[in-house]
Amino acid sequence: MGDEETLIRFREPVKITLGELVELYGPERFYELCSRRTFYHLIFLGTGVNESLPRLLGSRGFDYISFKDVDYDTFKEMTGGRNRLTTYQKLMDAYRAFEVEMSASFESSGSNVAHLDPVRVEVSDKIGKREMNVLEREFVSNCYDSLPKNFTVEELKGRLGVDERRVSVILKRAEEKGLLKVDGHDVEKLRRAFMDIMSSEYIPNKELVSMRFKEGLSLQEMADRLDVSKQRVSQKLKTTLEWIPISHVKEAKRYLRRFRRFAMTEEAFVTIFEESPAIFRLLDAKATSGTSDILEMYTRLNEEQRRNFEQYLSVFPIDDRLVPFSKKSILERVVFENARDRALRIEEVAVLYQQYIDDFFPEETAIGLRVDERSLMGLASRSKHIIGSNGLRVRYHSPDVCTEDRLERVGRLLNLEPGIYHARFIYDLDRELMQELDCQDAYELHNLIKNKIDHPHVIMGRMPELAINVEDKKSWLRHLIAEHSPMPLEKFLGYLEDNFGLHVPSMRSLIQTDLGHHLTPDNILITETPSISLEEGDWLSSVLVEDIYTFDQLLDAYPDKPELYDKFLNKAVLSTIGYVIRGGFIVRQEFGSGESYFRSKIRSQDLYRIEYTPASRTQTYFKVLKDLETNLEIFRFDEDHYISLGRMERSGITKQEIEVEIVKLVRFASGLGAEYFTLPQIQEEIDSPLFNLGMEKVFYERLIRLQDGVNFIPTIGGDIFYFAKEKRTIGQFYLEHLPSEDGLDVHFLMAELEERYQISLNRAKLIESTKERGGHFSPETGKVYRNKETFLSSIY
Repeated sequence: MGDEETLIRFREPVKITLGELVELYGPERFYELCSRRTFYHLIFLGTGVNESLPRLLGSRGFDYISFKDVDYDTFKEMTGGRNRLTTYQKLMDAYRAFEVEMSASFESSGSNVAHLDPVRVEVSDKIGKREMNVLEREFVSNCYDSLPKNFTVEELKGRLGVDERRVSVILKRAEEKGLLKVDGHDVEKLRRAFMDIMSSEYIPNKELVSMRFKEGLSLQEMADRLDVSKQRVSQKLKTTLEWIPISHVKEAKRYLRRFRRFAMTEEAFVTIFEESPAIFRLLDAKATSGTSDILEMYTRLNEEQRRNFEQYLSVFPIDDRLVPFSKKSILERVVFENARDRALRIEEVAVLYQQYIDDFFPEETAIGLRVDERSLMGLASRSKHIIGSNGLRVRYHSPDVCTEDRLERVGRLLNLEPGIYHARFIYDLDRELMQELDCQDAYELHNLIKNKIDHPHVIMGRMPELAINVEDKKSWLRHLIAEHSPMPLEKFLGYLEDNFGLHVPSMRSLIQTDLGHHLTPDNILITETPSISLEEGDWLSSVLVEDIYTFDQLLDAYPDKPELYDKFLNKAVLSTIGYVIRGGFIVRQEFGSGESYFRSKIRSQDLYRIEYTPASRTQTYFKVLKDLETNLEIFRFDEDHYISLGRMERSGITKQEIEVEIVKLVRFASGLGAEYFTLPQIQEEIDSPLFNLGMEKVFYERLIRLQDGVNFIPTIGGDIFYFAKEKRTIGQFYLEHLPSEDGLDVHFLMAELEERYQISLNRAKLIESTKERGGHFSPETGKVYRNKETFLSSIY
């Protein structure tokens, strides 16, 4: 207990051993051992019994009380059969000496007790001073920090396993030391500044604490100053720290969670939090430092601490990420702050860039960061967070929106007939996808395709054009002229604009300048009819055996025929073997176009399986499927099949009945008054002849999708429907089910949504989708939040 008068009676090795025992077993177990006679007490006599011998006796089943009757043969047998006579004599001599000393001690005090019971001695009339010291120390060092800020006397009784009388004494002593405040049976833990605690009278060895934490001296330096051993200093300091609970120190409690979480140096802690080094040293002595990257701590700081953090680590935040200072990262920061919603000309960005480095960096640093407009444009082109637009304009663009699924959808848009396309044409094919990609115009799409899409048949041209399966623009134009001539120039230019998005004035100028020999005086486009030999005709007839082909398909199949496109795949030659070119397809004349071919084939089958041929991977194929489904000529049967209207009618249900029933279902759903609904929800609430058909869920969901005013969010568990024109995402759906001032446990949110909407959800997808829409997920709390501000407000 630190009683110097008692300690001086023991030799130094014994005191060292005591300290080691406390460290090895912990205070609670140590004090329990002290309350009864054990083999460990023999160490105190200093007769050569060390700590390993009591452990040996305990592991071999010896009992302290009956050890006096153990002879050497029994000792030898129980300890392994080896010659242990010297050990036996040492133990027995110490045992008899200790028993004699204890007996004399009890006789001198008038006690008739021959030995202590192997349990803590209970004093009925008077609480022993030593017992209370042990209990108080156990409360302060082992119990205080684990208790909540407010607790009751009953809780503490349960923790310590003692009666209320002893608890009252413990609390009274703790209150006198300023550790807590007692109000009847209610107790409140108090917090005080570290310097206030250091001025308290009850703290022993305060000079050691001051040297260690305020001065930052090492244990050896402290030992040298005090002229004692290093081990002695370590033991006394450790004993002293047990009287300073970490949750009692205001500053330590404030930073404890972050200290345990993140790997921090003393310099980083002092700089970021502007605290005394003593606080960090105290935390380091009382708690285990974390291992997480300190960069992850940024979101847990207030505004002032963030500034210190940025300056200390030479980083700053851009769109929820911390980046080190560089010319490129500073440009990204400037663009992020000023050009998220609209693109800025590079000269405007240059002014903002210069202003930023002048405001935030000293002159000598700013000089080295200055760059001209041309260099800035180069930096922007190499940044994955900046997208270029028309007229040397740039805008901030998060790469997070370019998910694998969205980029794959862009790739499908590029499955077009060979030609030179203005990016605007592709942009207009799927405006919803462009919005999801945060792509504001055709010029941004051109750069996105250039940097993100790897398509085997796409060659990026001068912005904003790109070539699909075409290497030379003039050769391609000659091919088109051969296909469509004779045709008035203006009509041909309209065709180029409608089918490829090309700018009429620029194309007119190109044709008049470089292809003028195809123009008659009255501006009619003409061309010479190409011809092939009989042998070449036979070869082409042997190649074209299917009903429909794409240009990509044939060009990939015959890479050794460089003249295939210009010489063979044109209107005149193909007509000689019964094929035509329509809408990017080479198709048999009886079908007339790719669209007609698809319609004919799909309608001819009662159960049509979705195809995965080169021709069916085009926009035309999916358009035909959608049109037939919208007109209720086919119905999605499962993930791979459509069933025809004729087959449905033979089953006893007409097209009109289907239309009437699906309208009833949608009207019922709108009457529920909920923002969202799913098929399983309405199946439970309403009977319909449609449900008696026994179709899979996809059949009914596709019918609901076709209704005016109904929109949907596809998920792995089924469609989530809502009544609104604007397109919503699954991430938006999740966010709308979160509280505004706190987060929800992700498992709880999933369970709640699955129960309400009766669909299965994916945890990883939920977290990812929520973050894409600006939400936040905390691995520490396991909760999702509407945004990071909500997370920070709920935590701090």
